[in-house]
Amino acid sequence: MEVLEIFGYGIGFFIGVVMGLIGGGGSLLLPTFVYLFDKETTLATAYTLVLVGVTALIGVLPRIKHKRVDFPTAITLGIPILLGTLLVRGWLTHQIPDFVDGPNGLPTTTPYVLLDLWGFEVTKRKLILLIFATVLLVSFASMIGLIGGNMKARPNLREDNPRLYYTMLVCAGLFIGVLSAFIGAGGGVMIVPLLVIVMGLSMKTVVGTSLAIMAGKSIIGFSGDVLAIGDKIEWDFLAVFAGLMIAGIMVGTYFTRYLTGDKLKVWFAWFILAMAIFVFFNELVLPNLAAV
Repeated sequence: MEVLEIFGYGIGFFIGVVMGLIGGGGSLLLPTFVYLFDKETTLATAYTLVLVGVTALIGVLPRIKHKRVDFPTAITLGIPILLGTLLVRGWLTHQIPDFVDGPNGLPTTTPYVLLDLWGFEVTKRKLILLIFATVLLVSFASMIGLIGGNMKARPNLREDNPRLYYTMLVCAGLFIGVLSAFIGAGGGVMIVPLLVIVMGLSMKTVVGTSLAIMAGKSIIGFSGDVLAIGDKIEWDFLAVFAGLMIAGIMVGTYFTRYLTGDKLKVWFAWFILAMAIFVFFNELVLPNLAAV
C-alpha cells in the first residue's frame, strides 16, 4: 500500500469525525478519491455518494433518539433533493464521457475534452472539481456573513408564514439535489447554511436534519450508479472506507456534547474554505507550474 493511500484512509476516519461534529464535510471525499486514489471522476462521485450516505445514517440514529432531527423540514427538503439526485445519478452524469473512445468503442485513458477555451481544456473531471470548489467558496462566504450578512435568521418563519417556509425548501431542494448529485458531494455544505441562515434553525438541530437528508438521498442516488456502472465498483474498498468513516462519526458525535453551535459553525466554514483553495490550486495553478 502506497503512502498516499494510507494517508487517504486516514482522511476517511477524519471525515467521519467532522460529519459527526457538524453534519457535513463528506465532500472532502471527492478530492481524496481523485487526488490520492486516482479514481476516475464517475467512480469518485459514486463512492462519495454512498459513503456519505452510510456514514450519515449511522450518525443520525442517536440524534433521532435525542430529538435533534426536524422531520417536517427533512421530508420537505429531502424529497426534491432526492428527485434531483435520481435524475442526475440515474441518467445525466453517465451521458458525459470521462475518456475518449478508442477504435473499437472502448474507452481510452485520454480525457474527453468538453470545451477548449483558448487552450484551457475543460474535461469532465475538471468541470466537476471546479464546480465543487465554487460551491464550497459560496458556502463559506454565506457562513461567515460575506454573502447574506444582512439577513437575519428567522426562527419563527415556519409559524409566521408556513407556505413561504415550505415553498423555499422545495425550490432549494431541487437545486441542491441536481448540483450535489452532479459533483457527488456538497449537499451538507449547502443544506447547513440554508437551514441556519435562511430558515433560522439551531445548529445542533441542523446537524441531525442534514444527516437525515444526506443519508436518504446519497444511498438512493447511489442505486443509479449501481445500475449504470455496477461492474466497476470496488466493494471491498468501499467496505474498508465505510468502516473507518463510521468509527470517525461515532467519535465526532460523542464530542458534540462539549461544543457550542457557534463553534461548530465557525469550524465548518474554515474547513470548507481550505478544501476550496486546495482544489482550485490543484486544478488551475499546479498544471501551469508543471508545464513551466
